[in-house]
Amino acid sequence: MSKNPEILAIKSDKKELDKVENFLLQIFEKEKLPKTFFNKVFLCISEAVINSIEHGNKNNRDKQVDIQINCMEGNINIEVHDEGDGFDYNLIEAPTLKNNIRKERGRGIHIMKSLCSQVEYRNQGKCVEIKINVK
Repeated sequence: MSKNPEILAIKSDKKELDKVENFLLQIFEKEKLPKTFFNKVFLCISEAVINSIEHGNKNNRDKQVDIQINCMEGNINIEVHDEGDGFDYNLIEAPTLKNNIRKERGRGIHIMKSLCSQVEYRNQGKCVEIKINVK
């Protein structure tokens, strides 16, 4: 597997998710990753990108979201960076709490934490790094 990261920059527009999907498909083909992991990885990267577009960059098309993917040792490591103000990850309430069950928002981080080996926020919440085992 490669040690050099693949990088994609997109505008803060959910229409750009097609580019993210194609980018990820190319990486899966290049690295010969098992296709059975594609949907899981795409779901996680989509959640991170949508959070960056909506919450980080506030849907400002003049700002971009950078996605960096690095594959090594049976893991796919993804970093998603936005140009927003950041946030305090510790203040996000779990969607499984009684008061939050019926809320339609706030599930992306929970989904990523459930599906990924590791979810870590850096740079005051402007960057999320996720690691997924793909072997």
